[in-house]
Amino acid sequence: MKSRIFSIILAMVVLIGVLAGCGGRAGDNTDKSADTSSGGDKKEKVEIKYWAHQNEGWNKSHKELAEKFMKVNPDITVLTEFFPYDDFESKIQTSLMSKTGGADIYELWGGWGVDFSPTGALAKVPDKFVEEFKKDYFAPTLGSFEHDGAYYGVPLEFNIEVGGLLVNKKLFDEKGLSYPKTWDEMLKIADQTSVKDGAVMVMRGFDFVTYDNVTYTWLSMLMSKGASYFNEDGTFNFTSPEAVDAMTQLVSYVVDKGYTNLDALTGGGGGEGHYFLYEDQAMMVARGPWVISEGIEMYGLQQGVDFDYIAMPWYGDKIAFPAETGWGLVVAESSQNKDAAWKFIEFVMEPENLVPHLQMCGMLPPRQSIIDNTDYKERMPHVVPLLDILKHGEYIGHFNTDVFKEAINNMFVELCTTNNYPTIKDGLAALEEKLNNELILGK
Repeated sequence: MKSRIFSIILAMVVLIGVLAGCGGRAGDNTDKSADTSSGGDKKEKVEIKYWAHQNEGWNKSHKELAEKFMKVNPDITVLTEFFPYDDFESKIQTSLMSKTGGADIYELWGGWGVDFSPTGALAKVPDKFVEEFKKDYFAPTLGSFEHDGAYYGVPLEFNIEVGGLLVNKKLFDEKGLSYPKTWDEMLKIADQTSVKDGAVMVMRGFDFVTYDNVTYTWLSMLMSKGASYFNEDGTFNFTSPEAVDAMTQLVSYVVDKGYTNLDALTGGGGGEGHYFLYEDQAMMVARGPWVISEGIEMYGLQQGVDFDYIAMPWYGDKIAFPAETGWGLVVAESSQNKDAAWKFIEFVMEPENLVPHLQMCGMLPPRQSIIDNTDYKERMPHVVPLLDILKHGEYIGHFNTDVFKEAINNMFVELCTTNNYPTIKDGLAALEEKLNNELILGK
């Protein structure tokens, strides 16, 4: 249903853009693009707008990149503006599709790229970037930015939500516990440390219940057992023995074991697992490395003193996990300053600029060459175990991942809180049918 609503919204704003275009753009009578012709040495000063979502550590890096770029490109001014995440997607939809106002450059979540790339709202990535994509970028980082053989976004990261475990070092030390190296050891620690007071969680022994991590934990569990969540014809398969087993385990971690609860999905707790860990209310949290910057910037904590980030054990014998295209940079097709915009993006993607950005944002590199970058490893020693597994990541699939994750989360909550389905397999069969109809078959 959400994908249909999204399509309706896109259609409406496209119509608005057409009508606005017929009347001309007020105050847009001059070409602001940098003068790159051979007619003179003087370049016209241009101004480009760069929109991103609010995140304290990330925004600090965005500003520093813009300032560094402007020092070596005095003819180009980069104006950064940051919006609350909950409002960011709808604001992007309106500005991009109406083709009026908005920005020249957008920080775009890859999962949204599936919807935007076919619309004509995004500028095609220049050929020199595409050559680098083919030589140096991991496949999952590009997947959602591709449409009809062309690319419409430049990846900033390898997005990963599995393989890493945030641990409360202070509490581990106080309790004399060693970090887990196997799935069973992880569950044993969760058994020993989880505490509930009625329906209230006092201490989360192992938290995986977030918007992203229910999906990624479940899929990586079944994949590590050698299964796939796709049939050969490209439709979803959520009812394999491995898929049912993995979901059964996750439901039991909430319902029977009490390792965590559903607050992050149902709105009852006011936060996600990594926030609870930073507030000494959680022992272990399955989360991507990007949360590290929040512990440092928002809570003033020290990695290696207050918390650590370690390799998370695998459920099965195989290292396998899905990865969706993460954050990237796109240029609006309606931008009057495309040359300047692409010049800024090219600057950001240079290793000497990208590596500090990855560090400040707690991101993994989209480029294979950075895996062996000494500067990157020295800046982010905690992600070294993750670097070794990136080659095992598989592109999650070419569909709207927000719709995908929301449906899985809703089913997970339903399985944990109701008896609507006789068995977990019955619930997964209903989920399978729903998402095949909405995302694969287009019904």
